[in-house]
Amino acid sequence: MTFGILSSDSLQDLCEIERQCFGKDAWNFNMLESEFKSGSVFFGAKDGNKVVGYVCVKTILDEADINNVAVLPEYRRQGIAQKLINCLISYCKTNGIYKFTLEVNANNSAAKNLYKKTGFETAGVRKGYYHGEDAEIMWLSVN
Repeated sequence: MTFGILSSDSLQDLCEIERQCFGKDAWNFNMLESEFKSGSVFFGAKDGNKVVGYVCVKTILDEADINNVAVLPEYRRQGIAQKLINCLISYCKTNGIYKFTLEVNANNSAAKNLYKKTGFETAGVRKGYYHGEDAEIMWLSVN
């Protein structure tokens, strides 16, 4: 397994990950392409040439907003998402960014546990953010 920054050449793989992980809520090709064009950074995990997981982050001034974390179902529970988040944090720190935020479905205990293991803390709630379900707003500050 290798980890690193992805280029837009990975868009088809990212679309497939989105489809398998998020179904009707998946980002489509145009949405993903727009994120690349707007300066978002995608970190990916590859098994050979196949992208099996990714995290997308947009930096705004001195903060990083984590948009998506997704790992193909057959690759889950192997620490891939944790490694991707760690890569993201290291990258941001080298670029002077030490504050991170994200929204997570309040009912997604697996994702919340992953973020809490990384040090994120819940700072608030967005009511109805996910098709009527609440989102927890989580923050992390690192040195």
